[in-house]
Amino acid sequence: MEKVYELYLVLRDSKPKIWRTLQVNQKMSVAEFAYIALVLFEMQASHLFKVIVPKGAMLVEEYRKKLGTEFDEQSFKKEHPEIHTIKYKYELLDMIDSQFISNKGNDIIHNVCKEKLKHAISMIGEYMELWYDFGDDWFIDIKLKDIFDADDSNILPSVIDGEGFGIIEDCGGIWRLNDIIKAFKSKKSKAYQEYRDWLGIDDFDFSLFEIEEMNQRLQVIPKIYKLSYEDKIPPTDQEVDYIERRK
Repeated sequence: MEKVYELYLVLRDSKPKIWRTLQVNQKMSVAEFAYIALVLFEMQASHLFKVIVPKGAMLVEEYRKKLGTEFDEQSFKKEHPEIHTIKYKYELLDMIDSQFISNKGNDIIHNVCKEKLKHAISMIGEYMELWYDFGDDWFIDIKLKDIFDADDSNILPSVIDGEGFGIIEDCGGIWRLNDIIKAFKSKKSKAYQEYRDWLGIDDFDFSLFEIEEMNQRLQVIPKIYKLSYEDKIPPTDQEVDYIERRK
């Protein structure tokens, strides 16, 4: 029986909070999941990304839950001084590279296109982060909320809840995005005039998020991103217009 993951995703430090609840098949690759996450937050696949799973930190938490009040975290870390720093990083490596790449310090590097999502996280409560655009530094925090059996009624991927529009590409990162959202809400500041001129729009509702419309986009855009990242096939002009919401 195939399994469905239900995950909670939030754009780190977004104010107001921009978040999604998503259902996907656990058998997809980590990269395929990442393409879906990018679409959910209006990220246009114009930059590199990586997915990071803090395996060491989650192992410490697992011991804490199992042992309860008997768990001595200080002694545990003294006995295992580097365990909390161990991270699995899923990166965009050349397809000719081996599936498992040698360690870099305490980072264990995997090919994001070859590893399965179910191997990256497999237990309810486990979490990871998606880091997109190493200049603007957008982070999506992701937590596995539920696992259940798939049935014929499941159309996947499917976003079932959420709030907030998403990012603006190349705006300078989350703090600039928060400023833009604040400026467009008041429409009275000098910052609003500057952002209005830069974006070329007088008004925009950054709280806008339509589930049905997003699910339609999830049936199309992740496939475009997969071709772009993995096969180096750029999107057509028509596809770019759709991704950037010009049509």
